[in-house]
Amino acid sequence: MKRYQSKLDPVISSKLKSSSKGQVPVIIRFKSNNMKTYNKIAFNMSDKVKYNLPVVRGLACKMDIDEINMISKDPNIEYISFDSKVFALMDIASKSVSVDFPVEQGFSGNDVTVAVIDTGVAPHSDFTKPNNRIIGFKDFINDKSTPYDDNGHGTHVCGIIAANGYSSNGKYSGIAPEANILAVKALDESGSGNTSDIVSAIFIKIRPSKL
Repeated sequence: MKRYQSKLDPVISSKLKSSSKGQVPVIIRFKSNNMKTYNKIAFNMSDKVKYNLPVVRGLACKMDIDEINMISKDPNIEYISFDSKVFALMDIASKSVSVDFPVEQGFSGNDVTVAVIDTGVAPHSDFTKPNNRIIGFKDFINDKSTPYDDNGHGTHVCGIIAANGYSSNGKYSGIAPEANILAVKALDESGSGNTSDIVSAIFIKIRPSKL
């Protein structure tokens, strides 16, 4: 039993020891990119799979403890981790990252696009005037096509990165005030989401934003 335990992260192990009931969100990682093995397991679990995560050679799904215990014995499985919640928390901003320094060195972010995976982005005038720099938006939570932010954290982060100070006559601007924003909403209105949401959001095709 112990050799299989090494494939389980501590949260999963504790749930297994406690005989926890109900399904557990997990990320299953494979030892290699062997598509035959990958497809076989994915097919057998097709009704459970939330995401295919090729960037980490894995699958995100929900399984009960007995299923996790059984699949951990498969020699093709490298590791099974708990698909934990991640949270967006307001913290430090412009001064703590010396936002003025890059601009003073002549770097404005012109012709640079920054992808921000967070709670979304509000079409604030600091991003949309005098020209719209929110060039793409993807919503994993509510599947909306128009940029929005029902939490505020994503807009705050985008502001630190690329606000141009339009609404404050230049008083409050970001590190790269001419950069474009490609916003991905992978956290909900409470600022939370799963690890698999974030991993899946890294490799996606972005639709043009509609403002």
